[in-house]
Amino acid sequence: MTDQKPDSEALETALRIDMYQQPGHLIRRAQQVHTQMWVSLVSSEVTSTQFAVLSAVAEEPDTDQNSISRRVSLDTSTVAEVVNRLAARGYITRNKDTADRRRNLLTLSPDGEQVFAEVSRAAAAMTDRMVEILPDADRKELVRILQNLVESGEAIRDSTSPGGDRA
Repeated sequence: MTDQKPDSEALETALRIDMYQQPGHLIRRAQQVHTQMWVSLVSSEVTSTQFAVLSAVAEEPDTDQNSISRRVSLDTSTVAEVVNRLAARGYITRNKDTADRRRNLLTLSPDGEQVFAEVSRAAAAMTDRMVEILPDADRKELVRILQNLVESGEAIRDSTSPGGDRA
């Protein structure tokens, strides 16, 4: 922000912007709705980020944190924190990689498998409820558009970040 006073034309242009026509604002609001629905309909114990990590481990048992990080598009420090929380709850087990003792391989514990199954069902039901107003074709189109936005945003991020790529 600057100390300069905006000119009246710039201020008038800004005042004509309808926030409910701005994709960024709508994406932020949709995320707020998703978070509220997640807590009330899915789980107040397992966050959607934790669920993403559980899903990645369920899909690929005996995988390491770096692979999880890439798979769920989270930085490695965030994944490390999430894995620590899930391990503390007994949902994930860590085993040393016999080929590389520096790496921990992650697997769902029996409790983790149960929680993952329960949260998966609730998350699917919540998603259906969240988009129930949309016809099936629009639901597919929404997912397609969001995937394109994410891929485009990641490509922009990767091309502008130091080193050009994210670990």
